[in-house]
Amino acid sequence: MNTTTKAIAANKKKMDDLTVGLCALTVVGVSATAATPFWPAAWGQAPSIGVVVLAAGLAVFLALHTLYWWRNLDEAAQEAHKWAWWWGGNLGFIAGGAAVVIAALNGADLLPARVPHTDTALIALGVVAAFAAQAVGYGIAWCGWWVARR
Repeated sequence: MNTTTKAIAANKKKMDDLTVGLCALTVVGVSATAATPFWPAAWGQAPSIGVVVLAAGLAVFLALHTLYWWRNLDEAAQEAHKWAWWWGGNLGFIAGGAAVVIAALNGADLLPARVPHTDTALIALGVVAAFAAQAVGYGIAWCGWWVARR
């Protein structure tokens, strides 16, 4: 076996181990129903400890998966992602933010009727709108980067 094949096999084993760990966390998450201790009452009803453990495990799994994925990309793909995130993400954020501000200033009701119009809901809308605008900008820039270098 050459070095590249060994590295790929090692990464696959790591991902398989992570997947087994995530499956185990899923079992714990479903079965542990006790409320999370030390949950502030102002935040509402406490989630079960299993949900917290599952969410934390999923976050670690996604971070490690992304790390292994990034290390396996070639230099051109890494540059495409970095360029697209910088230019597409930033320009998408600016354009999306401007669109939300303009819509809000023109009196557009940006929240669905069934959602209570609270400060929390408006903050959540802003976060989702910012993320969506960055993702759309990133996707357009990523495709443009590859088309330009084809």
